[in-house]
Amino acid sequence: MAQKGVQLDQESISCSVCLDLLKDPVTIPCGHSYCISCIKSFWNRNDEKKIYSCPQCRQTFRPRPVLVKNTMLAFLVEER
Repeated sequence: MAQKGVQLDQESISCSVCLDLLKDPVTIPCGHSYCISCIKSFWNRNDEKKIYSCPQCRQTFRPRPVLVKNTMLAFLVEER
């Protein structure tokens, strides 16, 4: 049986902060993904409050989550 390839539109593999294709994508605890540099910059602006949030859903995190590269998303972006 032949498998169909999943077609991903550019929006689904784009960063909602910079609006570009994900570069070194990371996924934060709520499940949203960003370029590592974009989410670090976003969180650095709120560093003194020690409350970090998702730019999309606004879920908050304490302490600041450790960011790890999302290898599956990185592979999909590289394939484009």
